[in-house]
Amino acid sequence: MEKKKVVVMALHDQLESAYPPLNVAVGAASSGADVILAFSRRGVNILDKRYVSVPSEDLEYLSNALNDFGVSSVHDLLGIAVEMGAQLYVVDLDVNDRFDFIHPAEQVPIKWVLNEAASADLFMHF
Repeated sequence: MEKKKVVVMALHDQLESAYPPLNVAVGAASSGADVILAFSRRGVNILDKRYVSVPSEDLEYLSNALNDFGVSSVHDLLGIAVEMGAQLYVVDLDVNDRFDFIHPAEQVPIKWVLNEAASADLFMHF
């Protein structure tokens, strides 16, 4: 059986926006797919070691709910995705931005991601 290719793009770093791309990446990687997990300029904060997941306004209850249910942190979930083989990419990162990535990520232009998405079996962005 041919391996599926999944491209997932994280466009935002708010708590409620960080989980969906990571959940899809982990799910796809666990099914044996080749997974590309790309982060936009606003989503790249998720990769930073200093990232603190903060929910959007009026969704503050999410932090407590996730803690109450013992849900993995965003960085724990990212680590699981990497362990399962997801490849990390950052898109059009400004060279003047200073990040301390928790996992290595290659910088690529958005055109590269779109080309990968065009040849993927599944492309999702959140």
